Amino acid sequence: MSASSTTRTGSPTRTRALAVVGVVLLDALIWIAASNVFDIELRVPDGPGSTSTSELALPVVIISVAVVSLAGWGLLALLERLTARARTVWTAIASAVVVLSLFAPLFSENLTAGNRTTLVCLHLAVGAVLIPACRKDARRA
Repeated sequence: MSASSTTRTGSPTRTRALAVVGVVLLDALIWIAASNVFDIELRVPDGPGSTSTSELALPVVIISVAVVSLAGWGLLALLERLTARARTVWTAIASAVVVLSLFAPLFSENLTAGNRTTLVCLHLAVGAVLIPACRKDARRA
């Protein structure tokens, strides 16, 4: 790789850090739009199979997205040290996590349509930003 292509694309660390910051900001904007523009009272199920819900506050969204994003980045970094197939393995795991994360908003009881839609958007935004950004410079299979 030439010096000019490294400068143009940036380092994997920079790309991944920007993706984490970007997805945190994106999910915060989704929460703000749902809450303030569409007047949706955001709630989450209290647990698997629960019929009760709790308020979903903006700080919880920000912290949760940051923690999950950093955990995904950490897993990718670990896989890059352990296997030459890090990109493939990580993408499969990350995609499975996104799909599994949709079960709660899609199948929980006592959520309004707007609430359910917002929760799905929050989850999909994380996957839509992080998976391509982290795959970009990951060790290829």
